[in-house]
Amino acid sequence: MKKIMILCLSLLICGCANEKKKETVKQTTYKDGEYETIANGYGGEFQVTTTIKNDKIEDVVVKEHNETPSIGGVAIEQMISNMKDNNKYDVDTVSGATKTSHALKDAVKKAFEEAKR
Repeated sequence: MKKIMILCLSLLICGCANEKKKETVKQTTYKDGEYETIANGYGGEFQVTTTIKNDKIEDVVVKEHNETPSIGGVAIEQMISNMKDNNKYDVDTVSGATKTSHALKDAVKKAFEEAKR
C-alpha cells in the first residue's frame, strides 16, 4: 500500500512539474514610434512630433512656432504636460489660447490615428 501511495505522489508531482506556463503577451493598440503632424494654431502652422511607446504618450515636441510666447507658448507647455501625465490628447484647453489648444490636441490625435494598428 505504501508503494502505491509513493508511486501516486511521485506521478502527481512529476505531472505538475511538466506543465508549461503560458506566456501572456499584451497586444498594443498603437504602433510605437515618432509621428510628425501639423497643427494650425493662432500664429499659423507648427510641426508636432508625438512619440508613442507601449500605448502611452512618451513625449510631445512642438517645433518652431509663431504663437504668442506668453499665451500660446505657455498653453503648449501646459497641455503637453497634461497630455503626458494623463496619457491622452483630449485634455482641457487653456483659456485665452483656445485656437492653439485645439490645434495641438488635433495634431496629437492625428498621430494616434496614424499609429493605430
